[in-house]
Amino acid sequence: MKRFASFTFGVCSGLLFAGCVGSLSNPEDFIDGGTNPKSAEMVLADSCGITGCHDATSLAAAGLDLVSPNVDGRVVDVNAVGIGCESDILVVAGDPDGSYLFDKIFKLPGVCGLQMPITGTLTPSEIQILREWIIELGGSGGGTSDGG
Repeated sequence: MKRFASFTFGVCSGLLFAGCVGSLSNPEDFIDGGTNPKSAEMVLADSCGITGCHDATSLAAAGLDLVSPNVDGRVVDVNAVGIGCESDILVVAGDPDGSYLFDKIFKLPGVCGLQMPITGTLTPSEIQILREWIIELGGSGGGTSDGG
């Protein structure tokens, strides 16, 4: 009987301490086991910075590098490229809905060229990361995401 009680206690203790592993509802936000969430720069580099698109070397698509550091300096208050879209601003700091970047992501009427990214679509959480980044850019004086 003593053995049975010890065994039962051991099993119950093991279950209590093991807990439930669970799952993430947004695993795409995490890149290394959940310690570092994706940044807007990572989303842009992973989705748009593929070779031949907006990478740092070929600059094939509108001459726009979305991979190198300080991407905000290349998109905030910068006019879009494309016949009929030259007056649109790529990123309006603090205003994601007024930013041409979101027009391209959602392929809204009046957008020049193709929906972006050209290879697939962004997940809702990636779009939210970009939305929050643009809002934060507005709070930092409209130029850098680190307040400087």
